[in-house]
Amino acid sequence: MKNRHPQKELPTRTWQMSFNDLLTVLLTFFILLVSASSIQINKVQDLSVSAAGAFGSRVNEDQKNGLIRTIGAMGGINAYPVSGGVSLILPEALVYRSGSADILHQDLLKQLGQKLKAAAGSIRVEGHTDSIPIAGGAFPSNWELSTQRSVNVVKFLAAECGIDPAKLSAAGYADSKPMASNESPEGRSLNRRVNMIISFK
Repeated sequence: MKNRHPQKELPTRTWQMSFNDLLTVLLTFFILLVSASSIQINKVQDLSVSAAGAFGSRVNEDQKNGLIRTIGAMGGINAYPVSGGVSLILPEALVYRSGSADILHQDLLKQLGQKLKAAAGSIRVEGHTDSIPIAGGAFPSNWELSTQRSVNVVKFLAAECGIDPAKLSAAGYADSKPMASNESPEGRSLNRRVNMIISFK
């Protein structure tokens, strides 16, 4: 039997070694891709977002309940939870004289503003009136009156209570969003109000 010459097998062995090295590199690269897979990262991110959302919603609920208790102790102001925050209803008699946009009880509004200063998020102030048109005075209609009332409250909260103006906004709705029927004096009294929507988002 003839013996194979070792030099003839050398090119074959060299090719096999190169191929094995290539497979090893590809396998390593594949393992790295799988270990750093975006699917796994997405799962971790989704889990983190879910946990943060659950924790955040619990914090928001605690903030809502705490603010409602604090405001409720003041008397005269109705506070109730809404989606993402708390709504406060200040009756007209608590803030203004009839047909006027000048703040009547500044001490009460200042006390309220100090409690709202610690609240996170934004504060939207809404002015509302009943459906009876204004007879004379400084305002041509209930639209101007309701808007000026909300603007005056926003200016007061910023200047006297130190609330960041970037967190404040004002809107006037006149009689377009009544709480009760304008057919009775009681209903009209409920409709003349200032709403504050405190958002924790």
